[in-house]
Amino acid sequence: MIKAPKRILVFLLAGSAALGLFALAGCKKEVPAPASEMTEKPMATTVLSADPLYTVLGKTDADISGAADIQIGDDAVTVNYHYYLDKEQVFDKTFGPHIAPKIRELYAKVKEIDTVYFDVFVTDLGAELWKPRLHFAVDRKMIVETDWTKLLDDDFFQVVKDLKTFD
Repeated sequence: MIKAPKRILVFLLAGSAALGLFALAGCKKEVPAPASEMTEKPMATTVLSADPLYTVLGKTDADISGAADIQIGDDAVTVNYHYYLDKEQVFDKTFGPHIAPKIRELYAKVKEIDTVYFDVFVTDLGAELWKPRLHFAVDRKMIVETDWTKLLDDDFFQVVKDLKTFD
């Protein structure tokens, strides 16, 4: 039998022990995540599309009021809305009853949205040039807390957020 020097044997034994510890560390049992991490809301997996918004708000066309453009951001939706005025209509009296039911339906059908900004454009009678008339915002909290019967009467402009008018 061949005798190896003691130093080589000690080196081989130490190397084997280190390798064994490395392998054992790789097989370490995973510890479950803390309860606080498990109760956090999971990231939303659905991607919001403009199609259901167009379905509710309608698409502007020829002389039909509706959304001309919808931009979906990370935390809000912006709607460029074209509102057609007949010569007998007064914007301040007709727009609220026109848009309020659509907003209510939008929040009922599209659960992923929270804040929606509306930029409303009107034309001069007979002209094809759209000009800004109104900017406002709504959010889900406002929708839940709003008395829609009053909103449809005269309170629309007092209820919405960030109201800006352009004349």
